[in-house]
Amino acid sequence: MSQTFEDFEDFANEGKLPDIIISELNFYGEGTGFDFVKKLHELYPQQKIIVYSMFFAPGIVENAIQYGANGYISKNASSDELLLCMEKVLQGEQYIENEFVPILEKFNSFTDALTKREKEMMNLILERHTNEEIAKILGIKKSAVENYVSRIYEKTDVKDRLELIERFG
Repeated sequence: MSQTFEDFEDFANEGKLPDIIISELNFYGEGTGFDFVKKLHELYPQQKIIVYSMFFAPGIVENAIQYGANGYISKNASSDELLLCMEKVLQGEQYIENEFVPILEKFNSFTDALTKREKEMMNLILERHTNEEIAKILGIKKSAVENYVSRIYEKTDVKDRLELIERFG
């Protein structure tokens, strides 16, 4: 991500910001697509961001929107829907691919049973962070993370991290 973001900052410093940034999500290597979207939104909150991805689990879509994406569309969407997404985002609206809306609504109603901290933990799990990484990110002990993770498994009726990721993100 660092090189990608440095390239973007070079464009920004030259006054060459595009109207829309279209970004893929990457879960491997240093920095993820989530990190890019989050940092971009923090530094350039007016920038319009669309995530165009092969990942379409509800937790992933929700995280992208929470981190500042204005739109989310899959690579399976038609070109007409991609253009509609771009138009809506340019008009200042949020756009989520039509196919995702009912799934995302169901996911949000399901995760309402989680506390704010549990949702935060679940999002980090869905981003493929280990318990050690989550503890470091949140500045808490690994044992506290393990307790939260156990409660998340219980509330979501899953038996392990793999099942949680398969089901939600």
